[in-house]
This record gives sequence, C-alpha cells and structure tokens, in this order.
Amino acid sequence: MTSTKRRLSLDAAEGTVTTKRRRGIDDTTTTETCPSKDAISRISDELLIRILSYMNERVLLDMALVSKRFRDIASDSQLWRPHYYRRFILPRAHRIPGFKTARSTSGQHYSSKGSAWGSAGESSMSTWRKPASTTRWNAAHDKIVDRVDWKKQYRLRHNWARGRCAVEEVDVHQRQKQAVMAPPEWQTLVKVVEGIAVTADAVSGLRAWDLRTRQPIAQASLESDHAKRLRPSCLAVDDARLGRGQIDVAVGFEDGTSGVWRLDAHRNTLHLLFRQEKSFLGRLVAIAYGYPYLLTATQLGFIALYTFNNPSTDNTSDAGDDTDNETAREIGQASEDTDDEHTTLPPPYLLTSLKSHSTQGPLALSLRKNASSVVASIAYTFNTVGGWSIGIQDLDIRPSGAVTSRVASSLPTQTRSGHSSPSSSPLPTSSSRFGMDSDETGPTRLRYSHPYLLATLPDNTLVLHLCTSTSTSLTISPGMRLWGHTSGISDAEITPRGKAVSVSARGDEIRLWELEGRVGGRSVEVRPRLQDLENTTSAENEPSGSISRTPIKMGLDDGRRNWVGFDDEVVLVLKEASDGRDSLMLYDFT
Repeated sequence: MTSTKRRLSLDAAEGTVTTKRRRGIDDTTTTETCPSKDAISRISDELLIRILSYMNERVLLDMALVSKRFRDIASDSQLWRPHYYRRFILPRAHRIPGFKTARSTSGQHYSSKGSAWGSAGESSMSTWRKPASTTRWNAAHDKIVDRVDWKKQYRLRHNWARGRCAVEEVDVHQRQKQAVMAPPEWQTLVKVVEGIAVTADAVSGLRAWDLRTRQPIAQASLESDHAKRLRPSCLAVDDARLGRGQIDVAVGFEDGTSGVWRLDAHRNTLHLLFRQEKSFLGRLVAIAYGYPYLLTATQLGFIALYTFNNPSTDNTSDAGDDTDNETAREIGQASEDTDDEHTTLPPPYLLTSLKSHSTQGPLALSLRKNASSVVASIAYTFNTVGGWSIGIQDLDIRPSGAVTSRVASSLPTQTRSGHSSPSSSPLPTSSSRFGMDSDETGPTRLRYSHPYLLATLPDNTLVLHLCTSTSTSLTISPGMRLWGHTSGISDAEITPRGKAVSVSARGDEIRLWELEGRVGGRSVEVRPRLQDLENTTSAENEPSGSISRTPIKMGLDDGRRNWVGFDDEVVLVLKEASDGRDSLMLYDFT
C-alpha cells in the first residue's frame, strides 16, 4: 500500500498539484439556486395596501421602519382613514341619541371608497345638502376626500388625547432695561386661527405670526390721528375668507374707538379697512366681528350692534320666504370679493344699542351665521338672591334688517367658601368692571362659542353650560363643574366642537378638555416632551442675534397674566412678565 507522502511526491514529480475545492467559486451553481429578486418586491403597491388594510395601527408603524417603499405604503392615507374613523369618529357618533338603532335599521356602514358613510346600495353623498354651485360642491368634496392626510390627522388627535407635544418659546417683547412695578394694562392681546397668530399691542401695533415658521409675516400700526398712543383693549378675528388666505381683524381701544384690518397671508400684508375716529361711551371691553356686522361692549355697560351694509329697501323678504340665503349673502359681499389692497369699508350703520344697569363683568360677545339669519350673542353675569347667575341675550338679525331679541339665564349659583391662595389667583382684568365690580365668588372669565358657555371660577374650577337656541326660544342647561386644576385659572378658550384649553395663572399647568357629548368633563394635562425642554433650555448659550427663540423657564414671576388660544394643531399661551417681556409659548401637537 502506497503511503500518502509517497503519492504526493509522485504527483509533484509529474508536475501536477491536486488542490482542494473552494466553496463559492462556482458562480453558475449559486445563480441557479438563489432567485434574483425576493417575492415581496414582485407584489404591486396596490396589493400591499390591500394586505396592510387588515393590520392595526401598531403593525403599520412597524412596517414603516422596514424600507423607504414600506414607509410610503404604510403612510398611505387610505390605510389610516378607517383607523381614524373607528377611534375618533365612531365613539362620538355613538353618543348621539338613537344612533345605534338608526344605524342598524337603515343599514348604514363605513365605506372606504368615497366618504366616511355609506348605506346598503346607495352612496351617502346623496343625503348631504349640496351648495348652490355644483362646482363648489365638487371642489369641496375632492378637497375633503382626496387631500386629507389621515395619518397626520390620526397622529394629531392621538397626541392631543395624550397631551404630548413639542414646546417652543418666541419673544414678542424684549425685557425692559428698567424694571417696572407692574405690566401696563392690556399690554398684548392674542388670537389664533388656522396656523396664524394675531397679536396687538400699543408698541408694535398689529402683527401676524406664522406658527409654522415662528416668524412674523405682516405688521401694521394701530396709531391714528391722535397724538396720544392708544392701547388695544379687545381683539376679534373673522375667518370667513380664510379659504382665500385672508383674515379680518377687529381691534377695540381704551378710548372707545375700534378698527378693522385685513390680513392677506399670500401677500404678507395688513391693510386698514375701517377706523373709527371718536367715541364717547367709554373703553371697549369686548368686541366681535363677522362681516358685515360689528358688535361692541363698553365699560359703562353700552352694547352696540353695527352693520357695514346700508339698509336697502329692495331686500324686504321675510324669514319665512323660500329664498336662498347663501346666495343673498354672496350678493351682499360682492363689493368685498376683491383682492384690491386699497379696499375700505364704509362708515358703519347702528342697527341697535342696549344699556345695562345691573349686569357685571366678565362679558363675552359672539357672532354666528344661521341658515336664515345672523345671531349676535351677549353673555354676562349678574347678582341674584342665591349668589350669581349667567345670562345670554341673542339678537336675531334678519336679512331685511329687523332685529329680534331672546333672553335666557342660568339657575343661581354660589361658589364654595374656600378660595385659592393669593399667589395662584388670576390677576383682575379691566373687563370684569363691565357695569359694576364683579363679585369675588363670581366668574372671572366667560367664553361663549355656541352651544358651549364656559365660565372660569376663582376656586380653580370651570363651569360648563349648554345653550339651546331656536327661532322662538333660548335656554341654558344647568352648569357642570369641571375639576382638574390645582391653582388659579388665568384664561380658557372653547370651540363650537367642544374642545377647550385652560391655563393656570402661573402658566405651569395647561389642561386640554374634550367636552362634546360627555356626561362628565375629562381633561388631560399638557406634558411637553423631555427632549424638547432640554433642547430649548440649552438655548441660553446661543448668540444674542437669535432673539426669536429663548429658553423656557416655568414660573418666571407672579406679576403676569397668561392668555390662551389654540387651533387644531397648536396651543398658544401668551405670557406677560412684570419686567415688560412678553413671550408666546407654542405647544405643537403635530
């Protein structure tokens, strides 16, 4: 038997070397056993969307981390619309009396093809009332169905329900070199509408801020022919022209005069529409504007309702006539449907005026449009034998110019004897001196957005009333007490959808309320992300040139007021410090 060493030596002598076969050398064999593409890549996007439509929200979020393709597919709006409906729309619909019974008998179900509602064999679009113009209807429908980012809306509502947000501070006024004992009255006013904040003060005038870029986009002076600089005392906005990128702003001043400006977000301009020259009824404490009507209230108790459309003898139709009120309003606004920057409003005509001798502050004004008329509402407080009550007076303005009135009041209410500590109580405002000084136990703020009436009390609570208005009657439901705040409440706002925001006097506690259709009010405290707080606090070391963003410091001092405003994406809190520095705190829920 030949040994191994002997065979190797013989092979070497013959000039042939036997080599060991190396793995992976034969490319042909490897190519034949492994496919060139995976099975998932061969599936179309439409089929993947169909498969993912059976998954829940957590699976969609996990799939978005796989690749860029899956991120785009998992973010498709058609996937998130059913989840948005089941979590946020359906629970609200179940609170409607008789919804479940009507839904089961009529065969209504959710449809992912055209709209949120469908019925057996018939589209729900036929049950909706279409506008007068078919073109406008089609444009509005396409905008709602096709252009809504349902994943963004889901994330927004989810963050709102959890109180999760990013926070940032924007300076409105810098710190004064010489310290002052107290901030001047009505130093800065703020309103928020659809991503735009409007501020008014005697120093910088009227300014509009883009809440996405955190920068001012337009500015206008509030000075008139008077040599004396006037401070604004109340502020209101009209978003009827928001679809065209325009917002009308009404400002009331301490001398009783008022003015209306128009913000054009496309041109970044603010131009004057109307400026009242003089008034003898005292300082304005509240104002409401909705073209063509202007509603004002003075400190002396005078209520005035104006119109910028002169009364016409041609428009004498009664409310009972079958006329297209929407078309009539469009004709009445024909002079306003122009983009000319030099457009102005004529002097207003006084429709009616009221004088109160027994009411007291605070006061809330509002204007809303119905199908057949415009309603001007006045919410106020007054003393009763059992304590205090809240009253509402509606002025129903017909197209013919006739004004009818309806009045309702709540049951007498007495707050509990215990009050919040002086350090946590909100500072008194001049709006509470409407007619006469308000009671210490009465409301400190009133906010009315039909049908919700929200009152802020000095015992760290809120009271919610539901107002029911018809063509012949007006009623106010018993108040529902809302608990949650641990210190005095400085300000609160509420929308017609029942969404409310309240802020404490110190500014360190902000609560979000979902009040629509609930037996008891539920609130969530705003909790900014820790990372955002750390990043904003580290901004102390930034150069002095970046004045638009400053570090957040909760509890600067007690000599300030906090005003709150919000839209669907942002909660804005205006903080006024005793050293003259005003800042906007932006809580972004997107």
